[in-house]
Amino acid sequence: MPRCDYVVIMDQEKVVKPMRRFLALVSMLLPGLMPGCISNSDLHALQADTSALARQHSAYEQTVEARVQQLRDRVAQFEQSQAETRRDAARVAATVDTLRSQLQSLQGDVEEAQHTVQRSPTGDGAGSTTELADFEARLHDLEQQLSVSSQ
Repeated sequence: MPRCDYVVIMDQEKVVKPMRRFLALVSMLLPGLMPGCISNSDLHALQADTSALARQHSAYEQTVEARVQQLRDRVAQFEQSQAETRRDAARVAATVDTLRSQLQSLQGDVEEAQHTVQRSPTGDGAGSTTELADFEARLHDLEQQLSVSSQ
């Protein structure tokens, strides 16, 4: 985005520099050249016009500078907003990664509990069944969190 500021500043310089040079040249040359060619009233009118042009130029320059500053402020706000959005996206991605890791771990625990239940004698099955139900409930909770977080 600083490139936009650079373009605006370059455009401003294309207008301001030649105008300054022209005004300086006019203000130096006119008083020396004019006394022999024009009357005092015409010279005063020309000097008044030159002063008016200088004031207009100054007002224009201030307006341009104010506009450039406004654009810089808007660019800074946009860049700050972008940075905040990137940070939020990184937090969401980290949370999703954590949930996925927990989900994989829990899936492994469920599979391990299922194998244990299948291998154990029928008398120990009640405790393992409760453990399996607990793992499945935790797995279901994590799956719900993951589906909500990833949307």
